[in-house]
Amino acid sequence: MVESDEEQLEQLKNWWDENGTSLVLTVVIALGGVFGFRAWEANVQQTGEAASAAYEDLVAAVENIDADEEIMRATAQSLATTLRSDFEGSAYSVFGALHMARLAVDAGDLDTAQSELEWALENAGEPQLDTLIRIRLARVLNASGDATAAMALLINHEPPVGQLVSFEETRGDTFHALGDLMNARDAYQKAIDALAEGETRPLLELKLADIPKTPAADEGA
Repeated sequence: MVESDEEQLEQLKNWWDENGTSLVLTVVIALGGVFGFRAWEANVQQTGEAASAAYEDLVAAVENIDADEEIMRATAQSLATTLRSDFEGSAYSVFGALHMARLAVDAGDLDTAQSELEWALENAGEPQLDTLIRIRLARVLNASGDATAAMALLINHEPPVGQLVSFEETRGDTFHALGDLMNARDAYQKAIDALAEGETRPLLELKLADIPKTPAADEGA
């Protein structure tokens, strides 16, 4: 049976009465999603550019620290604080903390270096960066005389292959600080075995050579 034009129009009106409001709402939401996403995308870009600019200024301050230490250090600290408060969770804020930790180490302020690195570790979120921070923090803790805390950072961590040398060397240093020479020697050997073909690290080789192959026997002799 073919419906007349009037009947089809009446059905359309009825359908609109039942579904028109929800249809309009769906369209509005869809359009809002598109424009909202574009606004969000633009905001992300602007935020990224602002974070990048602040980070570049921080790096410049660190690199020019010898020119006017007091001003450059204050500038770097201010920019690092901005990165941490305004761009928390970004890679820029983490790298900013790493720079501040380095400045603290250079100044002999191991407590500040530890604090900066602990914050960076909590916010790293990327395996290679996480490993890098663990290595640096373990070295700071070793220098502070807390090898036990340093080992806690390393003991159950699996580093990416490209960072195995530095990681195992740091483990060796930590075992050595704890007086565990057998495990220190084993870690140094793993570090040397992980070196790329033709690569040499004289200090690492010296650390290994400085530990007898059977330290326990040597100590008892």
